[in-house]
Amino acid sequence: MTVRVESNSYLTEEQHQVYQLRDSLERNGGTPIGFLELLAAVTAEETWKKVPSGVNREEPFNSFSEFIEASPPFGLGASVDNVRILLQLRHPHEGVPRIREQMDTMRAEVTRLLGSDPERDPIARDARIFGAYDRSGGWVFGLLVARNVQPGTVERRPSETWGADDGDVEKVSASKFAEMAGTSAARVMRFYRAWERAAADSKVPHFDKLTPGQEIDLPDANLWGDYFTVYEQSTDRRERIAEEAKAAGTSYTEAMKVAKNPAAMRTAILGDPKTAAAARDALMGRTELRATVVAQAMSDPAIRKEAVAQTRKAERIEFVRQVATDGKAKTPAGQVIELTSQARQKVSACLAAVEDSEATPDTITQAYETVRKAIDETVESDQNLQTIEQRTQYLKALKSSVRGIEAIDPQQLATVIDDDVRESIKDLQQRIDALAKSVADPNVEALPPVVG
Repeated sequence: MTVRVESNSYLTEEQHQVYQLRDSLERNGGTPIGFLELLAAVTAEETWKKVPSGVNREEPFNSFSEFIEASPPFGLGASVDNVRILLQLRHPHEGVPRIREQMDTMRAEVTRLLGSDPERDPIARDARIFGAYDRSGGWVFGLLVARNVQPGTVERRPSETWGADDGDVEKVSASKFAEMAGTSAARVMRFYRAWERAAADSKVPHFDKLTPGQEIDLPDANLWGDYFTVYEQSTDRRERIAEEAKAAGTSYTEAMKVAKNPAAMRTAILGDPKTAAAARDALMGRTELRATVVAQAMSDPAIRKEAVAQTRKAERIEFVRQVATDGKAKTPAGQVIELTSQARQKVSACLAAVEDSEATPDTITQAYETVRKAIDETVESDQNLQTIEQRTQYLKALKSSVRGIEAIDPQQLATVIDDDVRESIKDLQQRIDALAKSVADPNVEALPPVVG
């Protein structure tokens, strides 16, 4: 059977089948459908025995292994090991009796032709499948991770002790599985979380229902994208959201929907007080964002004004609370006094008013002024307190005046003095003289009010 290979139009029917198989293997290496079906056809019709083993040669291949490893258009151009791996993949429609029978027959024939698989460790086998056909999606690969990986697992038994039918094989950590597969632990965990989300939707069994080597009927291939491609196509951002969702016990899927639609999130914040409160708490919970939020907010004059008002409001509430709790207050002159029982009753009523969740700014202002008035009334009701208060106020005023005068440098003053300054000094001197006389002789007429 001499075959010309200059063009595909000169290929035999058998070689066309081989080309289809090879193309399917390269194009759909992570999807078992085309490969398994074509391989079933090749073995059922014994195509590999009818394909010439080389250019200008009529004799067929000596073995199925040679057919697999021969270059196209004669063979598959693949390795026997890879074919063994692909035999472990399930056809998505094996739930159909006809398909299942076809696949079982094909696997049995290929296994007979190649000999039994020397690899006994089911986890190592799955890891090789995962690493050899590294693509971003597929229930098959999700299953490989789901049935073999348990995050946090530290040790595993030596694979030499395992039999193919071992039913108590321990799972491995994501890092160990990634090492065995020649990929990254982050990628393994993305498959793990995709399966976890599907399990939460009851599409697949949960991890604790799966064991290494276990086969199950998988969901429709089109559904995989709902749990992996959409939510795992980027890395760090989604990884952080996934970690936060796990820590908070919330839905990663719902969190990603919000994260992918900032406009909808803004609408919810503006339209719903509860959403706005949750957003505020979240922002304040991120230490690195607080300073940025405050800086941006304080650049707005309206927000600055509101911040001042809120600060004053908080200070007044705290003032009322402190006075009501201690039953004491500091007077304007700085003395700490005990409030009368009547004043305490007024202050307690004010505290109840400011702690009301519906308290308005006017309510808080009124309560604050009421407490200040109660303090003043307490001072006025006690002559001794009133005397001490006045004396303290006068002493503060005098000390302030002395500090002001001492701050004046006579030499510098002489260089800038004019008639207005001279007149002010003379008036000050007269006031001091009058005060001195009033202290020396209490009978001296009271000081006239200061004008200007």
